[in-house]
Amino acid sequence: MTTRGIGPTKKARLTDEQVTEMMRLKREGKSISAIARIIGYHRQTVRMHLREKHEDIVAEEARKQVLIEELRGHFQELANGMPVSLRWRLDASRSESSYPTGFQPLRLPGPISLAGRLGLPGAGSAKYTVSEWGRMYNPLPKVKHLTQALREHTKDSDLWVHWDSWRKEVADYETLGGQLVVWVIDKTELERWQKIDPEYMDLVRNWLCGNILLLTSGAAGEELIGSGRDLTTPAGDLVARAADSASRQVLQEYLDGILKEAEQQPQWSELESATAQLRDGEKQKKLKDIIGKIDSALDGIEIMRAFPGHCHLCPV
Repeated sequence: MTTRGIGPTKKARLTDEQVTEMMRLKREGKSISAIARIIGYHRQTVRMHLREKHEDIVAEEARKQVLIEELRGHFQELANGMPVSLRWRLDASRSESSYPTGFQPLRLPGPISLAGRLGLPGAGSAKYTVSEWGRMYNPLPKVKHLTQALREHTKDSDLWVHWDSWRKEVADYETLGGQLVVWVIDKTELERWQKIDPEYMDLVRNWLCGNILLLTSGAAGEELIGSGRDLTTPAGDLVARAADSASRQVLQEYLDGILKEAEQQPQWSELESATAQLRDGEKQKKLKDIIGKIDSALDGIEIMRAFPGHCHLCPV
């Protein structure tokens, strides 16, 4: 018996090779019916696969465009932002300026070769001191990644020889400060909710870490002023809030106790020594020489139109 048919027999879903061939024929101007006869599939099957493939192509082109825009932004940040960011991290802090209550202290950076005590935060409040320490030694993850990318794109630049020299000179101060910061975080985490309201945890930690940096540098610590439920700095910045006014004194004694306990940590005396070494005139002269070389190398990078080398963070 002869099978009556109005077109090719229905077959399984097309292979990638067959779809590619269909796309080629479509680009050549062949009709759906012509492609169906050549491939040996029903025209509805051909139409379905061509539509799906078209949607995939559109989606892929959109992904490529997004990638292109992201890469443009990535390279722009490397070329325009990172030299500035590196200078900002190396620029030694000035002393905190006095501002009326309600105004945030501002830092006006000068050329890195003309800055103050290189490698050290300037004198100021606990909040200011720890903020400046973080700017120099604990930048945001994005800044760390961009620094790594810049290094890989410009790995042949002398910048990184001088950068490594700088990091070596300040390594003890950076490491010991970081260890005490971690100690404060671990110590206060044990008292979350019990003694420290999580809402004020970051403020408390900043105050504690800032005081550690101040005290180990030989400066006076920052006292807290109690009023009602609140513990504030002399400038009026809130540090912590107790459950009630009766428990405020207990909270203040607890925070003072953490500072006393920090003094017993082995890193405390080592950080005092590392800070004193950074203050030494010969050390400052050496750091200033390194910074001058970094400054010149950054000038060279800033005028480059494109970065050589390959960055494993980039898909190109």
